[in-house]
Amino acid sequence: MKEFGLIIKIVVAIVLITFVGDWFPVGIQRAFFTISLFMKDTLGFAMPFIVFSFIFACLSAFQKQAPLLIVMILTFVVLSNFIFVQIGYFAGDIFLPHLGYNAASAAQKAASALSPLEPFFTIPFPKLMSLDIALLLGTLAGLYGAFWGNEKLVSWGAFLRDIFQAGLTKVFIPLVPLYIIGFLFKIHHDESLIETFSGYGPMIGLIVVIQFLAIIFFYFKANLGNFKDIRTSLMNVFPSGLVALSTMSSMATLPLTLEAAEENTKNKSLAQIMISATVNIHHVGDSIAIPILMAVALAMNGIEPMSYGTFLIFSMYYMVAKFGVPSVPGGELVVLFPVLLGGNFGFNDSMSGLLMTLYILMDPFITVTNVLANGALAIFMDKICGRMKTFQTVEETAG
Repeated sequence: MKEFGLIIKIVVAIVLITFVGDWFPVGIQRAFFTISLFMKDTLGFAMPFIVFSFIFACLSAFQKQAPLLIVMILTFVVLSNFIFVQIGYFAGDIFLPHLGYNAASAAQKAASALSPLEPFFTIPFPKLMSLDIALLLGTLAGLYGAFWGNEKLVSWGAFLRDIFQAGLTKVFIPLVPLYIIGFLFKIHHDESLIETFSGYGPMIGLIVVIQFLAIIFFYFKANLGNFKDIRTSLMNVFPSGLVALSTMSSMATLPLTLEAAEENTKNKSLAQIMISATVNIHHVGDSIAIPILMAVALAMNGIEPMSYGTFLIFSMYYMVAKFGVPSVPGGELVVLFPVLLGGNFGFNDSMSGLLMTLYILMDPFITVTNVLANGALAIFMDKICGRMKTFQTVEETAG
């Protein structure tokens, strides 16, 4: 499908720069790097407003549902995201050194590197609002809209979200290959893309195995260990998984995900609420992959992995930032870059390009995990709501 075009363009860029990057004059390499930095800085300038609008729109949209259901959904989503982010961290911490990803060897190569590639110029954008303030304001405004707002407030939040969503979808995402090319030139000039990208198979295998185990765990818990129900549920969601693999978009897969959830729960109203509410905030695939990709990016640049205490601080930012993720390829990293590049977590500009490249190459597998895990969460919530007999009010409201 055409959505694979983004991956194809990035793969072509990697191959070309890897094998003929040295043929490009340093001036051209610097020009591309300057463009990449400009795009990154522009995105960083706009990101607090993007995050505010997405969190506000997401939380305020809950206003038509029962307050108890809102609390339940948010609790389970945050808990699930947090648990799998920690699993991703510990999986990387335990297995990556044994797979050959360590800071020591990268540090030795960095010591003999050429003088680093520099941009022609940078534009100092004013910092109108920090990301943590945007997260806080968006959360407070969204919760106010959810419990005390009205239709006008919700529509205003949706309007803001749609403006920024359109900007990301129609402007930034089509330019992602250009965004990455500059950083690829930076990496290739400073180190060598052949060395940087060699041996990523073990990392990909580690992420896919953990994501597969996470899906099996979700469906095992959702179906209370009943293997017949597990098999039936997985068969129902299989088509949505295939579409997610090709489109790399949970939103594009939404109709099939919703249909599978309705079939698995036999509860159309709950399925519609759960899938619609979690499609953009419950990202098990991202939660597993991003900590591992971050650890690899640090190791490949000769930097020791984050301590668990530092990672816990990052996790707190990450949990809130997930409510502001735009539904575009690489959306999680778009939100996380201002946090990672803030100086507290060891990331720099060239590492952000490497991280984005690795993420988009893994995006099909990440999206499949997100979609299937959301389907399982709908089954799980259906069983809980059925036992608590709390969903009648929501059905009446939805009707």
